[in-house]
Amino acid sequence: MANCTKSIVSREREVNMFAELSHGHFVLCENLREQRSGHQYESMSCLIVAAFKFEAFLNDIGSRLLPYWDEIDRISHRNKLAVIAKQIDFPVDYSKRPFQTLIALFDARNELAHARPQSLVQTAKEESGTPEELRRRKPLTKWESLCTLSFAEQAYTDTEQIADKLWVAAGYNINELRSRGMSYSMSSIPSSRGKQA
Repeated sequence: MANCTKSIVSREREVNMFAELSHGHFVLCENLREQRSGHQYESMSCLIVAAFKFEAFLNDIGSRLLPYWDEIDRISHRNKLAVIAKQIDFPVDYSKRPFQTLIALFDARNELAHARPQSLVQTAKEESGTPEELRRRKPLTKWESLCTLSFAEQAYTDTEQIADKLWVAAGYNINELRSRGMSYSMSSIPSSRGKQA
């Protein structure tokens, strides 16, 4: 048995949700590359985590830049980005990557977050493949069409790139963006052995 001592331990942790979700997104992409059975659910998870990660980033940088951030916290991600970009005089162009990716990402996120039944119809078109391949093809929702390794990696790269650029443009140290620190202190409690009552 290991030598155990009683100690008084104090711990502190600043939870950086962007860093946590960024790491989670990276891990999901790594797992998705293996294309194991059920990998489409890892793709779906990538969509969700990418959107949550970006929203966490906006809330982090927004609360640092604007003392009234809590008052506007409920606005859309797009409006949050606009407020932040205006504050630091940063151009946002949704017509090209990396910002263009946010449109598809948040459309998919919203479809998943506010899920409703859908009836999908695919018009007849000439296709080739084995009878089994043809049988397995089905009409896809917008979010299902984005459940690919390619889009998961694109969403990871583009959201990370936007975060990096905005963070630096705001004048913050890039090394602090993904910090996941924790500190603790420990002191031993003196043993009562050998003391006489």
